[in-house]
Amino acid sequence: MHYVFAFLPAVAMTYPLPVGELGVAGIASIPLFFAYDGHSAVYLFFVMSGVVLTHAFSSRSFQFPLAVARRLIRLGLPMIAATLFAAALLTLLPDSHIVAGERTGSTWFRNIGPEEFSLYTIAHQMAFEGLLTGFDTSSLLPPWIRGSLTLAPITHGFNVPMWTLHIEFCGSLLVMLLVVLRSAASRGAYRAVCAVLGCVFVLSPMIMFIIGHLVANHLTERRARSPQPWIGSALLGAGVLLCSVQTVAPITAMWTFLPAPWLGLQGDATVLQKMIGALSIFAGLGCVPVLRRYLERPAPRWFGKISFSLYLTHYPILSTGVALVFTRLNETLSYEVSIAIASAAGIATSIAIAVLFERWIDRPSIALSRAVSRWRLVAGAPVALVLVPIGRK
Repeated sequence: MHYVFAFLPAVAMTYPLPVGELGVAGIASIPLFFAYDGHSAVYLFFVMSGVVLTHAFSSRSFQFPLAVARRLIRLGLPMIAATLFAAALLTLLPDSHIVAGERTGSTWFRNIGPEEFSLYTIAHQMAFEGLLTGFDTSSLLPPWIRGSLTLAPITHGFNVPMWTLHIEFCGSLLVMLLVVLRSAASRGAYRAVCAVLGCVFVLSPMIMFIIGHLVANHLTERRARSPQPWIGSALLGAGVLLCSVQTVAPITAMWTFLPAPWLGLQGDATVLQKMIGALSIFAGLGCVPVLRRYLERPAPRWFGKISFSLYLTHYPILSTGVALVFTRLNETLSYEVSIAIASAAGIATSIAIAVLFERWIDRPSIALSRAVSRWRLVAGAPVALVLVPIGRK
């Protein structure tokens, strides 16, 4: 999506596909639209995260402060490294995306980026916008807290995709609480809380974590009869369609009828449709055995392993080095050839950087977060928790 928005703004202007243009050509172009629908991919990631975190939090003895510390380490260290990586590249090439955006006509590419390059703005985004509070326009916190912290908007971030990390962190805390409640309370109380939270967050991306949590155990159950593949195919088709077209009337009516979130970020009708589409795709994949077997092969699993690192590092590369390469190539080559070469080089470089980032940043962050399980929480100062390593048991 970022490459299309940067280099093919005319294509991006037709996204999502107008429903009235769903003729033969429109239907044939749906897979192309879905291929760069990054928003729906984010919502698909959230529901997957709800599933995975439910199993992770249920598989070990649970202590809430230690679980929060593990999550801060697991998400925080890659976030800090990715912010520093982006700040370093933007310091070296601060205007590359502006020049490229003027040449491609992409106002999005030209106007996005930090207003100020300073140690303060870098530290502020690492301490607040990157994880704990989110950016001003994508934070789950109430407006009076956002205003007191002078949070930057997404468009002024050093690394734009990191707007999702705040939601991921808050979603993981929500899944933790549901796991604790499921083990400590009665089934009726647990279901009642899930129902209330579902109503609270029905129009918020947080609902994806709740749904992922609720279906986590169902996905691991062995069933005598597998779901019919045609059901999965229909769900996949419906999901791709919902993610690729403009908001349809039933979704708009649903959004008008449903209550606004009591807390946090509220999506519009387009967000609601994309969340429903992502859920339909997720359900469809679970009903088509051949697709599940394919996703369990080594190549997709390898891409899954580096996907978080690729997500965190691809945009700084695009907005600096790739933008510069495109601009230089376009001085002598045609527009299309320049885009093709710059994009191929940028994607290859991003994958290579992601492999290194996964090896030296993401993997150690996971190991360190797991090591916290071997630490004992002791009483300390009234304003802080002190973690004292006690070695392997």
